[in-house]
Amino acid sequence: MKSFYKDFLSLRDASIRFNIPDTSIIVKWKKDFADFGLVGLQPKTRGKPRSMNENKRKKRKSDKPLTREEELLLEIEALRFENELLKKLQALIQAEEKAKKRKP
Repeated sequence: MKSFYKDFLSLRDASIRFNIPDTSIIVKWKKDFADFGLVGLQPKTRGKPRSMNENKRKKRKSDKPLTREEELLLEIEALRFENELLKKLQALIQAEEKAKKRKP
């Protein structure tokens, strides 16, 4: 089980990496998952659904424009993060399906 935890990020790193505005959101997700499993992470059906807007991302403080190489490196980094997130989501879905198959 230890090798599973080696890929975990700190709350701060995760909030930066996935553009989550407040670490308390991650803490709540973690608690909901611990208490209710994947069902606890599903969106509630009440009220207006929230969406994570990419426009809320913080702008760079520097006035100096990025070079093409820097832009490409940032894009590669974003794509890697997205790929990691999708892999973890797929693993969670497969685990949930496996758990459903075990319960007759």
